[in-house]
Parts: sequence; structure tokens; C-alpha cells
Amino acid sequence: MKKVYTIRDVVKQNHRDLIEEEIPHKSNDKEYISNYQRAVTAVINKMTEEELEAAEKIVELWNEQGAPSDVQMK
Repeated sequence: MKKVYTIRDVVKQNHRDLIEEEIPHKSNDKEYISNYQRAVTAVINKMTEEELEAAEKIVELWNEQGAPSDVQMK
């Protein structure tokens, strides 16, 4: 089954540092997981129009040609 990528996938891969900044817990805290999706949404909401357009282009590329192998393995 082929995965269909979304902007959230691109943000998770390309903006990990910004996501980490949004989470008030360390990655080994159990609260980290429950805050992760909220953090991804917060990063997307803070992105500029240009950043969103660039991410959408990556989504299109990944859906046409497949994501890089390091992304596919996750």
C-alpha cells in the first residue's frame, strides 16, 4: 500500500527543531507524546504563506516520486 503524504509529514520531517520548541516536556517524559500532535499543529499555524507553499511542493513531490528513504523507513 502506497503512503499518501501530507503537509504534517513534511513538517514532522523538516521542522523537528520547531516542534521540539513547542513541547514543554523532554522526549523521555510521558507527556511528550500527548503534546506532539499539538506541537505539529502549532508549527504549521506559525508558518508563513511562503513556507506553507514550499511544504506543499514537497508533499506533491513525495506523493509523485516517493519520499526520501530515511522518511519512508519511519
